[in-house]
Formats: sequence, structure tokens, C-alpha cells
Amino acid sequence: MNPIRRANRSEELLLERERQGVRTLTIMRGIFVLIVATSVWFIGASSLDRIATSVLALLVLAGVGICLFYLPRRANVVGIGLVGCMIDISIVAVLPVIWYFSVGGSSVPPAFMLKTQISILTLALVALNALALRPLYPIVVAVGGIGVHLTILTYVLRQPDTIISSDFVTSALGPALNLGLVFSSMLVIGLTGVALAYLTWLVRRTVAQGVQLEVTNAQFSRYFSPGVVTRIASDADNFSGVGGRTQDVAVMFCDIRDFTAITENLPPSQVVAFLSEYHTCMLEVVFQFGGTIDKFIGDAIMVTFGTPDPADDDVERSVRAGMAMNDALTQLNIERGHKGQVALRQGIGIHYGPVVAGNIGTEARMEYTVIGDTVNVADRIQNACKALGETLLISEAVKQQLPSDIQVRSLSSKNVKGRHAPVELYAIIPDP
Repeated sequence: MNPIRRANRSEELLLERERQGVRTLTIMRGIFVLIVATSVWFIGASSLDRIATSVLALLVLAGVGICLFYLPRRANVVGIGLVGCMIDISIVAVLPVIWYFSVGGSSVPPAFMLKTQISILTLALVALNALALRPLYPIVVAVGGIGVHLTILTYVLRQPDTIISSDFVTSALGPALNLGLVFSSMLVIGLTGVALAYLTWLVRRTVAQGVQLEVTNAQFSRYFSPGVVTRIASDADNFSGVGGRTQDVAVMFCDIRDFTAITENLPPSQVVAFLSEYHTCMLEVVFQFGGTIDKFIGDAIMVTFGTPDPADDDVERSVRAGMAMNDALTQLNIERGHKGQVALRQGIGIHYGPVVAGNIGTEARMEYTVIGDTVNVADRIQNACKALGETLLISEAVKQQLPSDIQVRSLSSKNVKGRHAPVELYAIIPDP
């Protein structure tokens, strides 16, 4: 996966996490309004209080439903989050007015609107917006809440009967307004919004790192068996830089016979589908035996057993995997026959020996692979399958480490291309 595709995939996953956060926030907003409306029916000061709050709750629930309906659409996540913020600000603006008129309206000092639960309500909604993975939401609601406070304060100060007092008893229990308490409340709301925005940013960064790790693990899973993916993820530092180490590895090459003749009349889309079908079939077997996909070379597959960490049974697993791959191809050909498609043949060559395994290339462009003479010999052994009419050939180094239940048939030494010394070859005898 190239860096651009990996970045796009990370952005998509992060957007999905944000969508889940906005969904949770939207549902919690609906629950919050239901709780407020229900509590008003039990402790409301008047019928006006109950009816007005219920109407507000129905409007908010309608907005919640619309947001949930449009939320699955990719481009609407941020917009829906901001719409939710506007709903929250509207709640903060409307409820104090409802409470004011429910207790008498003009017969009650306007300062009452600032002495209701407006500050606590605002703080609760600011905190609620921290559930989504976007720091903007708590800030917007905090700023909106402060704006509502200032708007009401401006209205209150313009009333001729407004009394300003710093005395706690007069302002808390009487008609007076304590400006110090009002400005303190706005300051707390602002600081809370900033603090929650920062915490949301930290959570978002953590989630983004988790998403990147998820994408990386998904990429590794294309090449490594699940156990190896876990090993790499737990020791990522040792797999992030250029370099390698020398170790003994079983290297397998698998190639489709007559691939050019089979595909010469097929359009490119069908060639891709054909290769995908074949590679998927083979990869399932490779991973079943703990192999690592090193690379695809056209129709050929290069597989290693013993990377990144070698094991005592690498050779045995490589041969058993080769045998199972031939069995899997037999089943695939049965399915292809039912579709009227030509049967496939393949050649598999396996060699065992020292290689350099690690990230080869530069910091800008690297590939985890193995290099060395062992790789070249394994490729030449696979090429010899066609000339010798065999489907699975191994070298002497592989044969020496096989258990007795895997039967082999000795072939004459063969000079493989690119090597002066002959290579002793053995064919695997299939299980009866």
C-alpha cells in the first residue's frame, strides 16, 4: 500500500470513528432533552413550563432524528456535528426564557433568567459535546453559551428595574444581580470549553494513532500470517528501519504454467480477476502453514518460511504447504471446470539456506524481503519443474530436514540456470 492510499485509508477510518462519536453524541443529546422534559413535568412551576419544554423537546428530538438519518453520508459528519452544536446553543437560549415566563414573566425581575440553571445547563452541554472526536464542538457550544449569557445580561441591564448588588444574600435570594457571579460563570464555561477541547484533541490523536496501527496491521496481514503480524506489531521498532540480518530460511517459488498462453486473449480485467482467484486460493494455504508472502512477480508467488523469526519446522512447513497448494489447485480446477474454464498447472520449487532478511531499500522506499543465493536457487528449482514434468521440486538442503513420513523421489543432478555447480533435485511423492 503506497503512502497516499495508506493516508486515505487512515482518514477514512478516522472519519468513521468520528461518525461513531457524533452518533453517540446525537443520541445522548436526545436522551438529555428527554430527561429535562420529563423532570419539568414533575417539578415544573406551571402548565406553560411543561408545555413549552415539551414543545422544545419535540423540536430537538426531530432535529436529532434528522441528524441520525443523514449521518451515514460521508460528507455530512462535520456538518451534522455543527448542527448539533447549534441545537445545544438553542436549548441554552430558550430554556431560561421558558423558565422566566413560567414563574410570572414581567412580574419577576429579568435577572431571574441569569439566576436559573443556565450555567449548569451550558456546562453539561459543553461536556456532552466532548464525546465526539472533534475539539471544535466543545469550543462552539462554550462560545455560544457565553454569547447567550451576554445577550441575556445585556437585556437585563437595559431594564430600569434591574438591581445590581455584590451582596450574596441580596443577589442569591433576592431580586438583585451579582455581575461578579455572572462573569465568573462565563469564565468557567470558557475555560471548561478550552479544557475539554484539549482533552478531545488528545483523544483524537490517540485514536488517530490507533487507526494508523490498524491500517499497518491490515497491510501486514496481506503478507504475513496472523501470528507474524502480532509479532511485528509488538516489536515495531525493529521493523521500521532499513537493514536486515542473516538467517536460514526456506524459500518457495510458485508459478502458473503456460500463463501467457492462457491469458493472451483475455482482457486486462479478466486477467486481474483470474490472478486474484488463483492468488487467494494459494495465500489461504500459505498462511495456514505460517508462510510469509514476500512478493508477487506477475503470476508467480515468492513465499518464505522462517521470516521474520526462524523456527525448527520451517522446512517441513514449506513442503507441506507446497503439497497442500497442489491439493488446493486440484479443487480450484474442479470449480473452474464447472464454469467451462481451462484447468491450471503450476510448478513449485523450494530451497533452504542462508539469506539476508529485512527492510531493503531506502528510508523513502523500502520493502521487507529476503535476498541471497538461496533465493536464486529456489527460483531456478521452480523453473526446472517444467522441464522435468514435476509440480513440486526441492533441493538436497530441504530433503535433509524432512520427516520420514514425507516421501521423496530422487532426480538426477541438474545444472540450473545461473549456477555452475549442479543442484540435487527431489520430487515430492503425493500422499496416497
